[in-house]
Amino acid sequence: MNKQKIRTDMIQLLKSYPKKEKQREEEKIMHTLFKTKMWKNAKTIAVVMAQDFEFDTNKIIEKAWEEGKTVALPRAKAGGIMDVVPYSKDMQLERTSFGILEPARTLTALSKKEIELIIVPGLAFSTDGFRVGFGGGYYDRFLKDYDGVTVSLVLEKQLIALPNPEPFDVPLDFLITADQIFRFNR
Repeated sequence: MNKQKIRTDMIQLLKSYPKKEKQREEEKIMHTLFKTKMWKNAKTIAVVMAQDFEFDTNKIIEKAWEEGKTVALPRAKAGGIMDVVPYSKDMQLERTSFGILEPARTLTALSKKEIELIIVPGLAFSTDGFRVGFGGGYYDRFLKDYDGVTVSLVLEKQLIALPNPEPFDVPLDFLITADQIFRFNR
């Protein structure tokens, strides 16, 4: 199965996921995340403002603020480039052509070195640490020289066999599902 077919199928699957079941699974995953060293040690986390069918990140953002962490949101730029911008409760976000809420273009980005943990979104994931995202390559480019920790929060139905990774695909450090944590020593 090619990546585009995986994307189409996973978006359809996520949109039809029973809401209560999805919320229960997300709660278990977040409970696990919040107990990890990667979460506890991170002063600054980067996380996407999720679309309706994606893993709901609002509680993660609230928990981070509650614990005094800096939250940063990704911002897509021309040429498939991405940066991350500190996010506060009163900040106005702009909806992109992809339907994602992002910080305004005028705001100053953080350096990668300031981010200890990135919660990497995706549509499908493999047990060897690779993912299929939305196809823009933004995260792979950003993570190529990132030294912090990467983790994806994965619903069981998103864990599938993926095609062999391509040379530009950047593997994750961790995957967390409702039942386990996968750690990849890179």
